[in-house]
Parts: sequence; structure tokens; C-alpha cells
Amino acid sequence: MKLLLAISLIFLLITIQDGAAFAEDFESYMQEWNEKRELATQYLRDAERALKEGDEAISCTTQRKASKYGIEATESLIKAMKINGSTDGIENFELGLNKWRELRDFC
Repeated sequence: MKLLLAISLIFLLITIQDGAAFAEDFESYMQEWNEKRELATQYLRDAERALKEGDEAISCTTQRKASKYGIEATESLIKAMKINGSTDGIENFELGLNKWRELRDFC
């Protein structure tokens, strides 16, 4: 009986730790999504500003930086969605990922 109780407690502790790891991974990916999405947005604004000022070289370099962060942000969001079991709409984010790559390769 004591052995059965000990095994049950061990199983319960493992399950709780797995749940905590799941939550930490999900939160980590969501935090990365938010941070890198903000960076990508700012770099896009900077690229647009440089282009309006006539500096195509700076605009292109900045656009590539935006794309880098946009790709990383979108990949993090996709991972978070998969961890969370929310696979509806992932295709749209994967299409967005391809758009970021096109933007990167445009210059």
C-alpha cells in the first residue's frame, strides 16, 4: 500500500512539473513574440522613413532587420500555438512567415 501511494505521489509530482514546464515554454514563446514583433514594427517604420528621405541603402538594411525579427516573432507565435494546442489559423501565420522572408529577400 505504501509503495502504491509513493508511486502515485511521484507520478503526481512529475505531472505537475510537466504542466509548469508547458506553461513556462508557452509564456516564453509569447513573450518572445511580443518583443520581436515590436522590434520588427519599429524597424519597418525606420525603413519607411529612410526610404522617404531617399536613402535606399539604409532603408534596405533596416528592412532586413525588420524581417529578421518578424520571422523570429512569427516562429515563436507558431510554437506557442502548437504548445497550446491551438492549431486553427497556423496556416495563415505560416503564410505571414513567407511574406517576411519575401520582404527580407526583396532588397
